Amino acid sequence: MVFKSASDRWLIRALLSRSAMGFTFLMLAFLIPNLATANGQHAFVGYQKCKTCHKKEAIGNQFGAWLESRHAKAYETLGTEKAKKWGAEAGVDNPQTDDRCIKCHSTAHGIPDERVSRKFDRTAGVQCESCHGAGKDYKKKKIMMDRDKAVAEGSDRSDRRAVCTKCHNDESPGVGSAGVTRWPTVARPVSTSSRPRRRSPTRSPRATTRLPRERLTEYAG
Repeated sequence: MVFKSASDRWLIRALLSRSAMGFTFLMLAFLIPNLATANGQHAFVGYQKCKTCHKKEAIGNQFGAWLESRHAKAYETLGTEKAKKWGAEAGVDNPQTDDRCIKCHSTAHGIPDERVSRKFDRTAGVQCESCHGAGKDYKKKKIMMDRDKAVAEGSDRSDRRAVCTKCHNDESPGVGSAGVTRWPTVARPVSTSSRPRRRSPTRSPRATTRLPRERLTEYAG
């Protein structure tokens, strides 16, 4: 088809221009949510994503343990009379809005909205990512099961005591650094039965006999 008139040529240019603009908006829509990752700043997804796998009894039901813990109710406790009393003594008018309190009683405090998922609940207390790192980029099982890859994608595998004492310290009324001694009662490691097992070097790929349970343990990941 040949467009000879000036009006025809103008129409084609306008259509092409709109197409280019639409493509630009499409690319921006794709790139903007990923800018945080590109800058090395991983995004928070919230406990809702974590519980998809970590509510399973087969691997220890970490979500269930968290849900019953004080961590899950950390933000809620700031509304109690005791918290208000301690706050007043420290010059805090409202513990649930004061940075000095919510920095340790909530997750992703001070993190801009573009680095948290749309359904993220900032009032859900001390969630998984407060201790384990923003999880958007390491939440897939194949990444999480590989320590090096997980750390590269934002998983915090540093010393647990150092993580705890960021909040459990002398600035924390009623808890303090003594709370760190309860770490063994808080930890809920993933059951080793959920980890992929390496094939025993003593077995051929076609072997049908099974090794005793104590031998299998040697080759657990």
